[in-house]
Amino acid sequence: MSAAIRLLRLGTVPGWMSQAVYHALAETMHSDRPDTIVVCTPNNPYLCLGYFQHSGDVFDKTALQKAGIPVYKRRIGGGATYLDKDQLFYQFIFNNRHVPVSPEKSYRHFLQVPLETLQHFGLESRLRAVNELEVNGRRIAGIGGGRIGEASVVVGNFLFDFDYETMSRVWRAPCPGYREIAREALRQRVYTLKDCAPQLQPDEVEAELIRRFSAHFNQPVVEGTLTPEESQAIVRWRHKLTDLSETECETSIHRPRPLKIAAGVFVHHGACVLPGRKERYVSVLEQDGRIARIMAQDGLPRRLKEMENHPVPQAWAALEALLVQSGIQVESKTWPQN
Repeated sequence: MSAAIRLLRLGTVPGWMSQAVYHALAETMHSDRPDTIVVCTPNNPYLCLGYFQHSGDVFDKTALQKAGIPVYKRRIGGGATYLDKDQLFYQFIFNNRHVPVSPEKSYRHFLQVPLETLQHFGLESRLRAVNELEVNGRRIAGIGGGRIGEASVVVGNFLFDFDYETMSRVWRAPCPGYREIAREALRQRVYTLKDCAPQLQPDEVEAELIRRFSAHFNQPVVEGTLTPEESQAIVRWRHKLTDLSETECETSIHRPRPLKIAAGVFVHHGACVLPGRKERYVSVLEQDGRIARIMAQDGLPRRLKEMENHPVPQAWAALEALLVQSGIQVESKTWPQN
């Protein structure tokens, strides 16, 4: 592969366009189109759902309306994210033939560049769990990827700052304890460059990232522009991204899911029915293979707290056994089946 890679430095763009551009480039990809790297920043906040997520499962409708933040649904995987002007995006849209078939190898192939960029600035960085970039053991990027038509897509960002309060406020939470656990876990495990390297500016990070492309891919990288066909496709995708309706693929796998905060960090909940048909919730933070915290509503056994610091999956079985022994039915849950 010797053809030049096209670089699109789009600067600051509308939020919808920061998502639409890579969808449009992937949709219009064919054999004579160049592999492309996009670098841009959204000029307004928005929320973005992964392809396999349902808006009603992830976000609180009332909170969304109060916040007035638009929601877009991308056609690649990953979890729900909050995005705004304090994030620098990098997006790789390459022909499928030029990318490893294995998702793990594909992520490593593309994420090596942002990883080395962070390391260049003296940050202790690593790639964890296939597609998560960490600094000092904490998540510092939102990464997603997948295949659209003839293109392989990997997208990510550098978090210069993050609005923890807005993200935690719009999550759908079955009870206050769940939101409290999720908010605290978000602050503990999602890191920003403002926290670890406040002197860094977006333009210098962007310049270092771009400087590394050619050597990493062993190809020339040439700055270019969008074609008229691609520009038209971007406009079409603006409307497609706002379609949050369920697809056949989603419906076939629809089930309650835990909230992922970072690699190895999940917030679970269980809906419990007490004698007399009273409903109560237990909220659980799973962290690095152990139950880190439990919050149970009134009426649930206080002994549930004894499960903290115990390893999973044994702790899940013990938690459910304690509920059953107390005459409590677990109606639904997001932790694994025993």
